[in-house]
Amino acid sequence: MTSGRTTAAQTAFPPRNAPGGLKVLLGVLVAVGIVAFIAGLLGGDRLRAWQIFFVNFLFWSGLAQGGVVMAAVYRITNARWGDHFRRIGEGMVAFLPVSFVLYLVLVIAGQEIFPWLREPVHGKEAWLSAPFLFGRDGAVFLVLMWLSGTYVYYSIRPDLGQAPSGTGGAPASGLVHRLMKHWRGWETESLESGRRLARLTPALLIAFAVLYSLIGFDLVMPLDPHWFSTLFGWLYFLHAFFAGLVMVMTLAILSRPWFGTAGAFTEGQWHDMGKFVFGFCLLSGGFFWSQYLVIWYGNLPEESSFLMKRFYTQPWEPLMWVYIILAYLFPLAVFLSRRVKEIPAALLVMGVLILGALFIERFIAVVPFLWQGATIPFGLVELVVTAGFAALFVLSWIFFAERVTLVPKPEKRAERGE
Repeated sequence: MTSGRTTAAQTAFPPRNAPGGLKVLLGVLVAVGIVAFIAGLLGGDRLRAWQIFFVNFLFWSGLAQGGVVMAAVYRITNARWGDHFRRIGEGMVAFLPVSFVLYLVLVIAGQEIFPWLREPVHGKEAWLSAPFLFGRDGAVFLVLMWLSGTYVYYSIRPDLGQAPSGTGGAPASGLVHRLMKHWRGWETESLESGRRLARLTPALLIAFAVLYSLIGFDLVMPLDPHWFSTLFGWLYFLHAFFAGLVMVMTLAILSRPWFGTAGAFTEGQWHDMGKFVFGFCLLSGGFFWSQYLVIWYGNLPEESSFLMKRFYTQPWEPLMWVYIILAYLFPLAVFLSRRVKEIPAALLVMGVLILGALFIERFIAVVPFLWQGATIPFGLVELVVTAGFAALFVLSWIFFAERVTLVPKPEKRAERGE
């Protein structure tokens, strides 16, 4: 992926406002999603309302954190094939404070979701106690939000002083002025940021892998307190990263008309991003298959109940196969073509399909534990609530993109002797 291709000139893409109609549409979707969620709670089907809230919280929170981590991975590998992709991932940090507020809402609703709150599990009372579990997971989200925010601050700070005022965006906002305090010039700021990021980047990557595995073990696995898996936490954080990576690709394509960045991307950069997605499609598919290998060669039938219910019982079996085909098999076949990886429209279609598949993965990881009906509980309320979450995520990202150039100037990285 580090093929040596150079990027276009970095100074021609200052921050600008997204189309007003787009933001109005997204705001309406958020409002309608909130109304649908409240209507679901008041309409007597509280479980369906809370479980779709929980699924969306897990999916969009993991995706946002995965996008920031994707930017950190790009940086630590010293990649040069598309800094704009890195900046798009960094913009997802704007959703993390929103995610923490949603987590607090989830804590209030814990009685509706987590069965171990109603029926304590013998031998796990200390670990599965509400104050301890919700407290440690809240601390996890706060630590990751702080690490991510600090990382993004030092990454964007050199470019903030370069953005001209009055460009139609919001570079002169009070927030940007505070972030630019004591700005000392691009070259000095770039070198200082490079020194700090040399320490922050590996810390963020290690924290994400360890702490997001804990989130998978804490928030999803206890939905069946008697089931456990040695690989579930690792697969959970890998899927979050995979979703963040695919969303970076998707937003890079969608944002071209929104922010006038079409001229910033070359055909070679789309090809490199397509290879990046293809590689993690292979990796996450391998991790998914590893569950079977561990159960088989370890002779661990107690770990098989999760997969048995989803592969051999209705209504979950068809949905499981839709997920596998759209997340792994279909992308593997399509991405073998070099030409597909060079066409943004084709990458957009693949990105939407993979994101839909990864949402299904979160859905079938959670809902079969809670829902006892004969049909899949996904109707109008679930669709509208999901659309509201998606719109809230995009609005958060737009808030960032209107204030920070999406096409950064190449950095001076003192720690690498550049």
